Amino acid sequence: MARYKIDGAKFQSVEELKESLWPLYEGRMTREEFEKYVAEKMEVVD
Repeated sequence: MARYKIDGAKFQSVEELKESLWPLYEGRMTREEFEKYVAEKMEVVD
């Protein structure tokens, strides 16, 4: 099963990644900027 990695952290799903990290980034960027950041930086790992 694929896992998703960003900023050194691994998650079971893209939804879990976004739910976990959004509170950390919401003060620094808009939701649209966050979605773009995730799309650019996220890696799929096994």
